[in-house]
Amino acid sequence: MPLPTPVSPAVMSPPTITPYIKTTGHPEVECGVGNWDKLLYGNHRFVVEVVEAAEAVGHAHRVVLPWRRQDQDPGAVDVIVVSEKNGSRVRNVILETATRESGSIVFEATDGPGIYFVYYLPYAMLGKPHYPQAEYLPHRPSAEPGWAAGVVPSPWWQAAEAERPDNELPLATVLRYEAASERDSFAPMNFTARADEVEGLNTRYTGEAFLLFPEDRLNPVSMQRDLPPHWVINGPQRSFHASAEPGEDYVVQVGLYALEDLHGVRVDVISPAGGHCLNTDGVDRFGKPWRTSLAVPAGRVQALYVILPVPPEKAGTSLEALLRVTAIGQAAQEVEVRLDVAAESDADPAIAAGSFGDPRFLRRLAWLDSPVAQDAELVSPFTAITVDQSSRTLGILGRSLRLAESGLPAQVTSTFTAAVTATDGPAVELFSGPMRLDIDDIHWSCSPLTFTVEGPARISWRSTWKGLKDTKAMLALELNGVLDADGTVTYSLQLSSGETVDVNDVGLQLEFHEAAVPLAMGMGVPGGRRPQSLDWTWDVAAKNQDALWLGSVNVGMQVALRDGSYERPLNTNFYREKPLVEPVSWANRREADGVSGVRGGVTLRTSEGRVTLNAFSGARTLAANEPLDFNFRLLLTPFKPLQPGRHLAKRYFHQPADPADISAAGATVVNIHHATAPAPYINDPLLSGDSLRKYIGECHRHGLTAKVYNTVRELTFHSPELLPLLQLDHEIFSDGPGKGHIWLQEHAGNGYVSAWFAPNVEDIAVVTTGESRWENFYVRSLQELASGEDGIDGIYLDDIAYDRHAMLRVRKVLERACQARGVEGPEIDLHSANQFTAHDGYASSANLYMEQLPYVDRLWLGEYFDYDTTDPEYWLVELSGIPFGLMGEMLEGGGNPWRGMVFGMTGRAPAVDNRPLWEFWAETGLEHAPMQGFWEPQSPVRSSHPDVLATMWLTERGMVVALASWAEHTEHVRLIFDDAAAATSHMNAPAIPGFQTAASYAPGDPITLDPQRGLLLTIGY
Repeated sequence: MPLPTPVSPAVMSPPTITPYIKTTGHPEVECGVGNWDKLLYGNHRFVVEVVEAAEAVGHAHRVVLPWRRQDQDPGAVDVIVVSEKNGSRVRNVILETATRESGSIVFEATDGPGIYFVYYLPYAMLGKPHYPQAEYLPHRPSAEPGWAAGVVPSPWWQAAEAERPDNELPLATVLRYEAASERDSFAPMNFTARADEVEGLNTRYTGEAFLLFPEDRLNPVSMQRDLPPHWVINGPQRSFHASAEPGEDYVVQVGLYALEDLHGVRVDVISPAGGHCLNTDGVDRFGKPWRTSLAVPAGRVQALYVILPVPPEKAGTSLEALLRVTAIGQAAQEVEVRLDVAAESDADPAIAAGSFGDPRFLRRLAWLDSPVAQDAELVSPFTAITVDQSSRTLGILGRSLRLAESGLPAQVTSTFTAAVTATDGPAVELFSGPMRLDIDDIHWSCSPLTFTVEGPARISWRSTWKGLKDTKAMLALELNGVLDADGTVTYSLQLSSGETVDVNDVGLQLEFHEAAVPLAMGMGVPGGRRPQSLDWTWDVAAKNQDALWLGSVNVGMQVALRDGSYERPLNTNFYREKPLVEPVSWANRREADGVSGVRGGVTLRTSEGRVTLNAFSGARTLAANEPLDFNFRLLLTPFKPLQPGRHLAKRYFHQPADPADISAAGATVVNIHHATAPAPYINDPLLSGDSLRKYIGECHRHGLTAKVYNTVRELTFHSPELLPLLQLDHEIFSDGPGKGHIWLQEHAGNGYVSAWFAPNVEDIAVVTTGESRWENFYVRSLQELASGEDGIDGIYLDDIAYDRHAMLRVRKVLERACQARGVEGPEIDLHSANQFTAHDGYASSANLYMEQLPYVDRLWLGEYFDYDTTDPEYWLVELSGIPFGLMGEMLEGGGNPWRGMVFGMTGRAPAVDNRPLWEFWAETGLEHAPMQGFWEPQSPVRSSHPDVLATMWLTERGMVVALASWAEHTEHVRLIFDDAAAATSHMNAPAIPGFQTAASYAPGDPITLDPQRGLLLTIGY
């Protein structure tokens, strides 16, 4: 049967979000929506009417357009006139004057009296298809010179009154303004007040520091340098009256216009039901109270968003509140709010039950304060941390951490088996000596450790160190350590001195058993064999590098160096827009001979069975009472046992095709990507919640697990919250150069980073900061998506913009939703393109996202990875996920299926037809068989050639062996078995379409393998 085809828009169209029709939009003309090719003419036009003929002056008419524009140089942008009668473009057009307030145009009425369209902001979409850079078309004179000279013989605005041609040219009438869509419209919030109107407003309110303009929540404020005309014409308001639903979180939007420079702006809310301003108060992403104030320069607009909870018992009554806006040194101003609450009989029962209803009403903004999954409880498969205080030993799943008296690690031990499938293996120690923080020759005295059990999944400890430098300067160090059940160890080391003192170095020393760390990844080292030595220094402008992993498949550790100023950088094409913040402590940047440079870095050396890692910071002066944070984080790997059978049983299909067809093809999991019919808009699948749930319900009825693409790296412009979130002072969205798609330029202004554009669904996105209160919103939205019988079973992550704290909350929410429904799950898979590139800062994806891997089930690494010329160790560390307790798949070019099978990896269906392999797995029972890979020292099967590797599954019927070659030439190899019966058995290579032809081998027969190829063999079947 053919592969299932995705559901096309003709079968399941993306949902239409009916726009709010604005009743007022422009002070002089009506506003509406037209229908035209906006890629040809732009998003905006005026409809004008020519009433009388003008034979004597070349059919010329003049029209003055009250366009009220935001762009700073209207005369630099082209103007296009089109006749309604035949759709032809009028070539004889003269742009006489163009200011931000209005423009005067003379054009030839080529079709005589009738309707003409004046398109005044045409643009071209330049750049890449998915990362466009729109530019307005430059003004180009198009009028025939003879016609132009006859119509406007000299600049008419310079002529004497009697000579001005406007006495001669008839005026066309402006009928209305039209936008290409309601979303593109400037009405009512993106037309600008004229300069004289603003001057009049400022004069009327001389002496006021700021003015307040309550605005309907359906009209989000976007302009920050201009005022909407209706604000200026109507003036500031001291009251706001609207209707509300019982049980909703009502959002009051207030525009603040600063007449003077304002500092310390805050909003206090007085309401019987409580409330707060999202700009200045809330709950941070760690569940702690968050409070700030705003600075607003004179002449700027700042939108304020106040959440007013409407108690259900207020149904049929009114809710009154007072909003008091204050600024340092200025008189407070107030807005009285009255909400008429719908009676219970008229209320929306869904909102009363906790739904957010129509997203345009912005109720979801309250999710920025969501406390969901802020706890120290466990998620599967992790176990409660054990504590033996007498030996200072902490136990977690498959690993233990023994602390020295200082509180630093003395030893890390793993009991993961070499197959990484169980935690009952022999203990393997990582360190050859305890970790140290060395500062010259100081000998530290350390207070006894104090432990705090914060929950089954977290324990913390503290210690205070004292040390004398040069017999006179007393140094102090406050150590705080935290161990989480997944194997994350976070250290905060704050070093201070009572007086100024010079030191030669502050360095972290780690010594590993050489046999325990044959592999490495990070700090410029691609995943693979550990180098014998490494010399690395900080270069955050060009390199997204602050962590190094050393280990083997069943024991290892990542060390990441940070300080108190750490912020997660942007990644995936955007690293340079927001790179790492250089740690003051570890990098130790200093001026020398007028040149700024870092003194800190990392060295790695191998000698006498030990691998020594030294994170040094170099000579510096410790200023008195100016502490430094020498923080670092450890990740103890692997995180969890592999589940090879479960991995093979989860057969993925990456298109939302008909669920019946997907199931018939042999897949068991469907990933619903964005820009598809069930979830068209990137990272806000709730916007199409009804169609998404309908599709997921159909998947469930066919026995399929259904997951949706949902990250926080960027956000669709279809989210009604986008413009309000852009008003939160770059908390949610990264600051940047702006531009990108034309909609962003016309409605978001500047100070953002333009992201992915999906032209098939006209979806535009903006890059987020990753770590902010948006995490609260995201986790709460996942709770909504996963609820109910037709809730999602997991998510597909396309790179990750948030940290492990957010990832853990995500896992908790999804796992608890699956438990509530009584189903297995969740399924979370992570896709990443190769980040080891110049524009991504040379970061290995697996190293970059290692902190999230405890809560991920599968890797897709990914575009731009090399599956053909890289060695097996690179596959093992960089691609497979095995040293970290999970398994992966391939993407670029479909991958290498023969090498992939050695790791249990396949390509992405339906781009790759995996059905023959899936059928082979089912026929041989691989889903129920233990897997033993070449990475096991005691693997029961291996080849006679070191570059031909074997992985074995032992099934109820016999043995299955995957062979793959990394040799440069065709090789003839024999298999070597530990099992005597297997060594004397015939081997068959069954026919697998697209993978191999049938063949049979007698015991001891050579097997011929070409470079980059392999075989699947059955023995005993």
